[in-house]
Amino acid sequence: MGSGEKKITGIILMLCASTCFVTMSTLVKAMGDSLPLPELMFLRCLMAVPFLFASLVRRGDALVTRAWKVLLLRSVFGAVAMFCFYYALIHMPLADCVFLGRTQPLLLALAAPFIVGERAPKEAWVAILCGLAGSLFIMRPGLAWSGAAWVALLAAASSAIAHLLVRKLGRTDNPGVIVFNFTILLALVSGILTYRSFEIPTMRQWVYVAGISLFASSGQYLLTMAYRHDKAPAIAASSYASVVLSVIYGYFFWGEVPSAATWLGGLCIVSGGIWLVYSRLRKN
Repeated sequence: MGSGEKKITGIILMLCASTCFVTMSTLVKAMGDSLPLPELMFLRCLMAVPFLFASLVRRGDALVTRAWKVLLLRSVFGAVAMFCFYYALIHMPLADCVFLGRTQPLLLALAAPFIVGERAPKEAWVAILCGLAGSLFIMRPGLAWSGAAWVALLAAASSAIAHLLVRKLGRTDNPGVIVFNFTILLALVSGILTYRSFEIPTMRQWVYVAGISLFASSGQYLLTMAYRHDKAPAIAASSYASVVLSVIYGYFFWGEVPSAATWLGGLCIVSGGIWLVYSRLRKN
C-alpha cells in the first residue's frame, strides 16, 4: 500500500470509528442514569472481553502489549475520558456534548509534538480550524457553562492524551492486543469501584449495554488501526464527522430540528474533512 493510500485508509478508518463512537454516545444518553457509571463501564468492558480474547487466540496474536508502561498511561487517561464523557452525555444535550468533545483534535495537535514527536501538517490545521468554526455555528450561543460542560472539556483533554498514547502503542503492538489490554484493565478498575453497589440490569438495560459494548469496542479497534496509517493530528482532524452525525441522531431520536446555523456548521466541518483528504492525496 502506497503512502497516499495509507493516509486515506487512516482517514476512512477514523470516520468509521467516529460513527461507532457517536452511536455508542447515543445509546449512553438514551440509557441515562439508570445504572451507576462505574457499573456501566464495567459491564461495557466485561461483555467485550470474551470476543476480543477469542479474536486474538484465533489469529495467534500475543495477549500482552510490549509497551506495558505506555498501556498503563493510556488506560488511566482513557478511563478518565470515558467516565467524564459518559457523565456529560447524561447531563447535557447530545450535540453540545459532542461539540465540546471536538476540541479534542485541537488539544491533540498541540500535545502531539511533546508526546509522539509529530507536528500537525498544515492541512490538518485547516481541517481542525474548519471543524471548530463549524462546531461553533452548530452550538450557537445556547450553551450554558455548567459543571457538566467543564467535565466534557476534561474528557476531551484526557481523550487527546489517550489518543496520542494509542498512536505510540501502535508502533510496537497490533490494534487487537492494545484494545484487549485496555479493556481488561478498565474492567478490573471499574469492577472494583462498582463491587459494593452493583445492581442487576433489566433486560432493556442489557440490550443498551450490549450495544454500547459493541460500538465502543469496534470504535476503539478502528481508532487504533487509523493511527497506524497517518500522523495523529491528521487522523484526529477527520473525527469532526461525529458532530454532523450527532446532529442527525439528535433529530431522529430526540426531535432536535437543526437550524440554518447547524447546516452551515456542518458544511464547514465537511469542507474541512474534504480538504484534508484532498491535501493528503495531492501531497503524495
